Amino acid sequence: MSRKEPIYQTILNALILELNSNRFKKNAPFYSEKELREKYQVSSTTVVRVLNMLADQGYIHRIQGKGSFVSKFNRGTAVKITDTHAYDLDDEQVAVLVVNETTPVKARSKFETTTPVWHFERLREIQQVPFEYSQSWYLKSLLPPASVSRPRLIHSLYALIRKHAQLDLAQQPFEQEYAVTVVPNQRVADYLHVTLDAPVVKVERWVFREDQTLEYTLSYLLPNYFGLHLTSTAQPRVASEIR
Repeated sequence: MSRKEPIYQTILNALILELNSNRFKKNAPFYSEKELREKYQVSSTTVVRVLNMLADQGYIHRIQGKGSFVSKFNRGTAVKITDTHAYDLDDEQVAVLVVNETTPVKARSKFETTTPVWHFERLREIQQVPFEYSQSWYLKSLLPPASVSRPRLIHSLYALIRKHAQLDLAQQPFEQEYAVTVVPNQRVADYLHVTLDAPVVKVERWVFREDQTLEYTLSYLLPNYFGLHLTSTAQPRVASEIR
């Protein structure tokens, strides 16, 4: 004989189904306690328990005296983010400007200050027009010195790392942050052929393996070459799945 599901769990599942649909928008008012009591014919104790569980799981936020509101994102929806390009990738060139092992890592790099790293500066161009300047720090053990001795011949650092370390950085866990700012200094402005007050998209990227930082990259990208595409990868739940 199967065990009957508690009423609060049934209500919780049904409300999560609604929250993961298009019924509610970001920060929209959620059901009041009174509305839920009448909707499900249950006690205030059960309703409060369900609302608290939804808040604990991040689906809603509750404001004393005002009610409950839908959180920024539906927790049941996974979102895939990919860069978009307003140019033909076959026309892109990457020039390695600097390679050394002496440039200190940035404070935000998540590398230990004593960790040996390679430092690279790169410039990306389309038909000889620069559009992105970047600084990168990689764990030094990923690349032997001979592999970076001729910077101008380097086309892809990820390909070099795959070859010498048998490690695909593209398959490792990563974090990436974006911010709109202005060119940080005259050197970057000169590389990008813009003025110091020109807007740029700052992109920071961290790549990890377990608890070890493998890469930190700081890029400045001209906004007319930048785009993001967001898609939902979640599969909608149907009512028959709610018991």
